[in-house]
Amino acid sequence: MFRNIIKKLRRAHMHVEPDHKAVDVVCGMEIDPTHAKLHTEHQGSVYYFCSTTCKNHFVNSPEKYVGSLKD
Repeated sequence: MFRNIIKKLRRAHMHVEPDHKAVDVVCGMEIDPTHAKLHTEHQGSVYYFCSTTCKNHFVNSPEKYVGSLKD
């Protein structure tokens, strides 16, 4: 629902700042979740990615990247 509102505001040429940014846990790149096309869910959390390569690395061994968030 939130994404639909953002899309409508952008179509009306209104500037919209996202409430928060996400971080690609593989490479550390900052991602705008409202525009992210690549994401996956793991243990109830959604993770966003800058590229298919980063997403594939995460999907193949999520414990390697999720563990780094808890340190």
